[in-house]
Amino acid sequence: MHAGRIISRMRIVLVTALGTVLAIAAFALDVGKPSPAFTIQKIDGTSMPLTQFKGKVVALAFIDTECPHCQNLTRVLNGIAKGYEAKGVQFLECAFNDAAPQTLPGFIQKFQPAFPVGRADRGPVTEYLSWSILKPLYVPHMVFLDRKGVVRADYPGESDFMKDPEGNVRKQLDELLKPASTTRSAHPQGKPTASATAPSHP
Repeated sequence: MHAGRIISRMRIVLVTALGTVLAIAAFALDVGKPSPAFTIQKIDGTSMPLTQFKGKVVALAFIDTECPHCQNLTRVLNGIAKGYEAKGVQFLECAFNDAAPQTLPGFIQKFQPAFPVGRADRGPVTEYLSWSILKPLYVPHMVFLDRKGVVRADYPGESDFMKDPEGNVRKQLDELLKPASTTRSAHPQGKPTASATAPSHP
């Protein structure tokens, strides 16, 4: 009886440890696979499912409306959006901070984004990004999809990608806009190198 209890406790510990390892390990989208379903809510109450943008290259930024780095990224994307939208690129931003329902209208009024900006709750965002609840989610966080809706790159806020967002966004889009036979991710592995000095916001 005593030995049985010890074995049972060992199994519980092993299962708990395995669950913890899996939770920590899962913190990135599967680059090269179809994008999971995700819907952004606009301030007018309408919904924008990502599937409606199939046929276009999608540059999706997850932001916090009160984050200075996110505000700067919005300015950057605004500056390049018109030239790339004519080439078949759809820019999107999704705010998921707790205050977004209240602050998003003012954010849009202040920065006048030339592309759709909406919001979603944190839960669906972390689920979409396959982000572990045990790991801080820094913003801005960018995801790029190709014309078929396949994830081609996933860049968290602490990545080196965010040191030069304008140059790196342009580079990534130029790569995705190449003919299908020659298109590769601008960063082949799709999982950027993290940097402790990269601008980010929890």
